[in-house]
Amino acid sequence: MTTESTESTSLGELDEVLDDVEDRRFERPEAVEQPLAPRTLFLHRRVVRISPDRIEIRPPKSAVVVPLFGVALTAGLLAVMANSVDSFPFWLMGILLLFAVVLLPLSGISLVYALMGANIIADRGGQNVSMKQRFLGLGIGTNELIPFWKIRELLVEDEGREIARAGGAIPAEEFAQWQLVLVKKSGTRHVLGSVSTPRQHEEEGLQQIFEVAEAFSALTEAPIRGPIW
Repeated sequence: MTTESTESTSLGELDEVLDDVEDRRFERPEAVEQPLAPRTLFLHRRVVRISPDRIEIRPPKSAVVVPLFGVALTAGLLAVMANSVDSFPFWLMGILLLFAVVLLPLSGISLVYALMGANIIADRGGQNVSMKQRFLGLGIGTNELIPFWKIRELLVEDEGREIARAGGAIPAEEFAQWQLVLVKKSGTRHVLGSVSTPRQHEEEGLQQIFEVAEAFSALTEAPIRGPIW
C-alpha cells in the first residue's frame, strides 16, 4: 500500500512538472509596439543595429583590441629588426620576418572587419539576409544570401536547459543561454545571436533576444517559434 501511494505521488508530481514546462514553453515577453524602430541592442559579442529597412549584426568596438595589438606588435618587431640587422643571426631574422609577414595582414584584416564589418545583414530592399562565411574566425570572405521566402521560422531557444525528465526540468548549466536561430525551409540552422544570463534572471535574457527576434520577424515576415527550453 505504501509503495503504491509513493508511486502515485511521484507520478503526480512528474505530471505537474511536465504540465508546467509545457505551459511555460509558449510564454513570451510583451511585444514591442514598433519592432523596427531605430535603435541599438546588445547581445553576446554582437551589436544589433535596427532600422525600418535594415538590420545589422556587427562585432562590438572591443573587438579592435586584439588586432590593434597585433598591428602594434608587428610594427615594433619590424622596427627592432631594422635597427638591429647586424646583431641578429640570419636564421632568427628569417623567422621573425616570416612571423611579421603572416601576422600583419591578418591583424590588418581583423582591424578593418572590427571597425566596418558586419556578420549578418537583413535588407528589405534586397529581400534577403546576408551572412558572412567565416575565415579564421574573422567573418570575412564570401557571403551566403538567404532570401526571405526561404526562411521557415525564427527559433528562440535555451541551450543551457536539459529536456524535462524524471526529476523535472533540470538546468544543464547555471546560466541560461538564449539564442536566436534562423531556420531555412531546408532545415539548415543559422545562429543570429545569443545572450547568456544567470539562471535566476533568465527572463531578462529572454527579453533581450526576443526583441531582436521580433525585429527580424517584422522585416522578413517569418514567424517566431519559442521560447523553447
